[in-house]
Amino acid sequence: MTGKRSGPTRRQTLVWHAFRPIPIAAAALVVLLLLAVVLVHHRSREARLLRADPDTVLNQPDLRRAALDQGRAVFLRHCAGCHGPDGRGADDRGGAGVPDLTDHEWLYGEGQVSEIEAIVRYGIRSRNPKGWNLASMPAYASLHPYAAEPLPTLTPGEVDDVVQLLVSYEGLQANPQAVARGHAVFTKAGCWDCHGPDARGDSAIGAPNLRDAITLYGGSAAVLRQTIEQGRKGVSPAFADRLSAAEIRAVAVYAASLSHSASRSVRKDAS
Repeated sequence: MTGKRSGPTRRQTLVWHAFRPIPIAAAALVVLLLLAVVLVHHRSREARLLRADPDTVLNQPDLRRAALDQGRAVFLRHCAGCHGPDGRGADDRGGAGVPDLTDHEWLYGEGQVSEIEAIVRYGIRSRNPKGWNLASMPAYASLHPYAAEPLPTLTPGEVDDVVQLLVSYEGLQANPQAVARGHAVFTKAGCWDCHGPDARGDSAIGAPNLRDAITLYGGSAAVLRQTIEQGRKGVSPAFADRLSAAEIRAVAVYAASLSHSASRSVRKDAS
């Protein structure tokens, strides 16, 4: 006698359907557990980064690696739009006033992580009361060059003389008589108050060194004239309300690493 092989009974089908979700639920539970472990590890790593002395992070291999990974991601999202994905600024794209972060010149401070962290958090001329707000370049062709204190307006001839002085500081050919007059104008206009009597600047207030060839806006006579006549008030935004404390620490570590690992110096100057 022959016949068809019978399929699963209704009871067997119900039992199979009843137990089928168990492997799926178990897999989901495993995934959730793994995500929890990753999250706890991430939070623990961030806590260690924040507890550490920021200026020692680059010397601690485990913290350095984690901070650079996170900091690079933050940098690409929030900073690369101005500084470029490689951190080299915009000097080669028309002197837009964006500093190169890969050289060894720092306008504000000495390139320590703690200093960079403060800039990231509070900004420069960002209207944040804790940000850097000193040493804006006066507009010496205007009637009132500087809002913070009275400074004299310079004549076109006096501006020419100061330009010749600055050109001579860069080691370029300049008119000796104009350079001599430029020294007098440098004193009269109060330039020494920020840049120092020797014109080597002051990183405590963000005043650039005028005796090197490193510039942010360009070092041609035309650009120098524009800077002296119209002034400069570069801005770096404050990220205190946009990034977490760990993200700010990590991106500061990353920015510092760009300078510390650089093998060359390129052009940068005042913002």
